[in-house]
Amino acid sequence: MPPRALALATGPTAWAWMLVALTACGQSAAEVPPAAPAPSAVVPASATSPAQARTSPPPAPATTQDSPATIHGELAVVQGQRVLRVWGTPTQMGHAHGFLLRDSILEIVDGYALDVIPPTALATAASLYTTIADISPRLREETEGIIAVMKQAGGARVPGLDRDLQASDLLVLNAMTDLLAIGCSSVSAWGPSTADAPQLAGAPALVRNLDWSEDPQLLGNQVIIVYRPDDPKRQPVVSVAFAGYVGCLSCMNEAGVSALFNMGYGEGAAGLSTALAGFSPSNLLLRDALEQRDIDGDGRSTADDVEALWRRKTHAGSYILHLIEPRRSDVDTPARVLEVEADGVVRRDPDAEGALGPQMLAATNHLRRKTEPSSCSRYRRVERTVTKAEHQFDRDSLWALGSTLRLPQVVHAVLVEPEARALQVWLRKPSETDDATSSPVAHTWSSLVGTPGAAP
Repeated sequence: MPPRALALATGPTAWAWMLVALTACGQSAAEVPPAAPAPSAVVPASATSPAQARTSPPPAPATTQDSPATIHGELAVVQGQRVLRVWGTPTQMGHAHGFLLRDSILEIVDGYALDVIPPTALATAASLYTTIADISPRLREETEGIIAVMKQAGGARVPGLDRDLQASDLLVLNAMTDLLAIGCSSVSAWGPSTADAPQLAGAPALVRNLDWSEDPQLLGNQVIIVYRPDDPKRQPVVSVAFAGYVGCLSCMNEAGVSALFNMGYGEGAAGLSTALAGFSPSNLLLRDALEQRDIDGDGRSTADDVEALWRRKTHAGSYILHLIEPRRSDVDTPARVLEVEADGVVRRDPDAEGALGPQMLAATNHLRRKTEPSSCSRYRRVERTVTKAEHQFDRDSLWALGSTLRLPQVVHAVLVEPEARALQVWLRKPSETDDATSSPVAHTWSSLVGTPGAAP
C-alpha cells in the first residue's frame, strides 16, 4: 500500500525537523525523502472494514501479577457512536482503554499511522521522545497501562513494526499534530448573536471541524472518550478522538471549559536544536490542562487556567487553541483564541470593529494576531455569512456555517454548548463524503459522564 500523502506543516514543526533528521541518519542527503504535498492532495486509501468494537464490557482478562482484576471502564454505542468511559487511577483508565479498544488501536497504528511515520523513524523518535518531551507523569502512566493490558488481552504486536507496540510509540503518535499539516476551523458566538435563539438565549456556542485525513482506518475508529480521574484535584473530561488517543483535539471538562485545536500555518515553529532542548506536545498538554481543576490558584476552573499553563510551558509547533467557557461576571467574553508558536503565546479576543463584531470569534489555520493575517477563503466565508445573517445564529445556522467550512479531509464536526455541558457530534464514516448531510448526535453531560461529582 503506498503511503498516504500527508504534508508537514507550513513552516516545519519541531517534529517535522526531527523526523527528517532521524530518517536521514545513515542516508546521504540525496536519499532524504522530500516533503509530502499539501493536505488538498491527500490520497484516500482503499476502503477496509474498521476493527469490530466490543459494544459492552467483556469479562476481565485472567488476573496476573500485572493485570487488573476489574476493568474500570465500559464501551457503549450511543446512536451509532462509540462512547468509551474510563475511571480511576491513570493505570486503571489506561487498562480499560487498552482492553476495550485493543483491536481498534492496532488497526489505526498498522493501517494509518505507519503510512505517515515510517517504522524506522517511529522507533528512533520514540526513543528520543521519552527523553525530551515534557509530558504529565499521569499521561505517561495511563499510556503504559494501555500497552500493558493490550499485551495481556491478546497481544500488542503490529505487523508493520514487526514488534509489539510500546508506550513510547503511542506517545509519539499522540503528538502527530505537532508534525502534520492538518486543517480545522471553528466559529463561536454568544450574547446578542445567540440571544434570539430559544435554545441558547444568549449562551455561548461553538462549531468546529477537525480536518485531518480521509483514511478509512482513522475514520472507522473514532470514539468519544470520557475520562473520570480519581484525583479530587482533577475533573472529568470528554474527548472526541480516536482509539489510542489520550490527548485532546476537541474536549470539554466538567466546568464547561472547552478547547478546540487547530493547526497553525505560521512561520514560528521551533528548529531541531530548539526542539531537542525539550517541549510540551500540544494535545497531551491540553488533556492535562483540562483535567486540572485550578491551575492559576484562583479557586475556579476557567479558560484562564488553560492560558496560564500555556504561558508557563515551552512549545514547538505552530497551532491555535479556540477556548470557550460558560459566561462569567468578571470577563466580557466567554471565548478567546490562543495563537501558539515556539517563541510565545498571543491571545486574540473579539474585535468590535471587525466583521465578526464583539460577540463572535473564528479560527481557521492562519495566525491573525501574532503575525499579519494571511488571506484565507474560509475565514472570508465566515465573515460573509455572519454579515448576511446580521450576526444572528442558533444551533442549526451555526452548524450550517460550520458545514460550509469543511475540507475534504474532515474527520469529525462538533457543536459545543459549554453552559449546558452539551455536545452535538458528527463522526464521519469511511463511506461518507466530506459534504455528507448526516445529522449530528446530541449528547448531554449526564448521558456521557453522569451527575457531576457522583461516583462512576
